[in-house]
Amino acid sequence: MGYRFNYLNAFIPVIIGLFAGVFGVAFLKAIHLFSEIFLVEFAGYHPPSPVGEGGSLYYHFVMEHPYLIPVSTMIGGLLVGIMVYLFSPESAGVGTDAAIKAFHEKKELGLKTAFWKLVTSAITIGSGQVSGKEGPIALIGAGIGSFVGKLFSLSERERNIALAVGLGAGIGGVFKAPFAGAIISSEVFYKKDFETETLIPAFIASFVAFIIVASVFGFSPLFFIHLPPFTGFSIYDAVGYIFLGLVTSLIARLMIFSLDTVREMFERLEVHPIFKPAIGGFFVGIIGMTVPIAIGTGYGWLQLIMMDNLAHFPPWKIVISVFLVIAAFSFTLGSGGSGGVFGPSLVIGGLTGASVFFFLHDILHFPESSTLNLTAFTVVGMVATFAAAAKAPLSTIILVAEITGGYQLLVPATIAVAISHFLSGEKSIFKSQVDTKLDSPVHQDEFKYMLLNRYRVKDVMERNVITINPDATILYASKFMQENSISALPVVDKEGHLIGMITSTDVIKACNMDLEKTKVKDLMNPDPICITQELTLFETMSIFIENNVGVAPVVNNKEEKLLIGIISDYDIGKVLTGKV
Repeated sequence: MGYRFNYLNAFIPVIIGLFAGVFGVAFLKAIHLFSEIFLVEFAGYHPPSPVGEGGSLYYHFVMEHPYLIPVSTMIGGLLVGIMVYLFSPESAGVGTDAAIKAFHEKKELGLKTAFWKLVTSAITIGSGQVSGKEGPIALIGAGIGSFVGKLFSLSERERNIALAVGLGAGIGGVFKAPFAGAIISSEVFYKKDFETETLIPAFIASFVAFIIVASVFGFSPLFFIHLPPFTGFSIYDAVGYIFLGLVTSLIARLMIFSLDTVREMFERLEVHPIFKPAIGGFFVGIIGMTVPIAIGTGYGWLQLIMMDNLAHFPPWKIVISVFLVIAAFSFTLGSGGSGGVFGPSLVIGGLTGASVFFFLHDILHFPESSTLNLTAFTVVGMVATFAAAAKAPLSTIILVAEITGGYQLLVPATIAVAISHFLSGEKSIFKSQVDTKLDSPVHQDEFKYMLLNRYRVKDVMERNVITINPDATILYASKFMQENSISALPVVDKEGHLIGMITSTDVIKACNMDLEKTKVKDLMNPDPICITQELTLFETMSIFIENNVGVAPVVNNKEEKLLIGIISDYDIGKVLTGKV
């Protein structure tokens, strides 16, 4: 970032955090508003909510008009399709992926993007489709960061960092997880690397956003859980969480495959783009009629499962719901609906964790001496699935402590996340992620600089130099250049000292002269640009650009000028393209 980012580390993150917090509050309020309109008033369904969003541990399931759920999700999809097509194409699909793509391609976002993502995602979730809050708030936050960066006339690199800071601030605020939000801003852009420069400003922005959101919705964690203190592991516990990591890695692969398949299906579907989210929404509604956890975010149902309140969700239904929610999630986002993958990943992962618990407890009959319990497996399943799908293990491990308000699950979560991440394969649910900084256009210039500074002239110069005598005729020099396909010849004396340089341009200038009588020494440049072999390629390239030359002789030193080689911009280019 450089020293110019001193004030970004103190002041601009606060501004980004304030904007992200306000937009986060507006986003959550909008989801509540549209849920009231579509689900409560229209379909007569009051979905449960997690304790951190005003929910209760006691819930009575009522759905007065279940047949209206597909109508609700279809209307929501149609509204989103119209808005996306007419006003904001970037609002379609996974918001986090759009933010990642904007980061790598150095695209400018803005408040317009943030506004339309807020509206379209609130309608998607509020109408009952399976989507997450993370994707929308990530793109909203990224748009805010980009806008603030432009407002304060930051450089292109600094605006990109501000975009990442905004992404993390949005997530940290809405999920009441400021530490995880800050780490996500560093981790989410790469599968195997980190954008470390975002961390300090992202911590500031995430905490500011968290304070604003929590001052409206309360400072309690998103989910309420009750777990005994962590006192150690038995062999059965270790086996259980290793098995959970294995299963969640497979579920993450299935999520990615399902979303890709449905997305490709809708891309081939010969229907106007406006209607595609409505079609996807209709199928989501059909699934939601059968399994209500596939309506909206599903967080409230997870809360009930964590508290072992299974009155409306027996174990067999939890197992089936894993696959039905994957289908509903794929139809929502694969058809062009607006939202994110974090929420669905948590729901699918929580259902997976609960299913694994019932398998170990009720079928394999793990002994009572083990500390396995439904709450722990539900929570660890949530984070392990997202870590595998999004290739973000570090921030996910931190997230488990922040969304539950405890650290009892850090050890089991670390085991399951490590296994899940390791076995999840190369594919990420975020298609715009790249492996490392080397693969990102954002850092190409930096790595070119590092690469050119790593090599010296002596590493790439041509040592077998073709030279010419100063007393040779221009006619001879012209034919000699043509025969050897070269455009410049060092002129040396009998001892091999450089005394000049003649180029094809010099020869062209002599076309009106007597080519058989005019000597090379009459037209040569007697003081050519010389390079020494210890210069770095970056220094050499700078000399080339400054003097508008593309080739230069290499001498032992500037005083003696004994010719030892020649170097051209082509030789430097071979380093940048990996041909050296």
